[in-house]
Amino acid sequence: MAFTYDDTDLDTTTASGRLNSTRLLLGDTNSSEPQVQDAEVVFALGQNANNVYLAAAWLARVVSMKYAREVDIDLDGILSVNYSQLSKAYIDLAEDLEYQAKVAGGKLGIYGGGIAAVRANTNRVEPSFRRDQFWNPPNYDSNTLDYE
Repeated sequence: MAFTYDDTDLDTTTASGRLNSTRLLLGDTNSSEPQVQDAEVVFALGQNANNVYLAAAWLARVVSMKYAREVDIDLDGILSVNYSQLSKAYIDLAEDLEYQAKVAGGKLGIYGGGIAAVRANTNRVEPSFRRDQFWNPPNYDSNTLDYE
């Protein structure tokens, strides 16, 4: 069972950097008490297109399921262990990380490349249809728009 973490190698361009960044987002940086193994982190990155936020969210759900299997223990009020709180905390972490993946993680959304070049082209053919062309009475001047 391998566990590695290097806080000087945190990036998303190398495999080791992605592994360390994923561990950091998950909060799994203590080598004496690892939550997941390196192979599991690498698998999570592979399943999530190397997006560290989504991989960390995926692993947070895995760790949450691990703690959900455990039962809460209370020894006459002297000692208690609440695994359900740990499970809930990791589910909340997973939801936060999924939100961060959508906002800051990139690799999600739509990219419209070349729009500026198309708009700069002034000798384009006029379209056959235009907005509000069927308004009554119609505006036949193509240079004046009805909705402005």
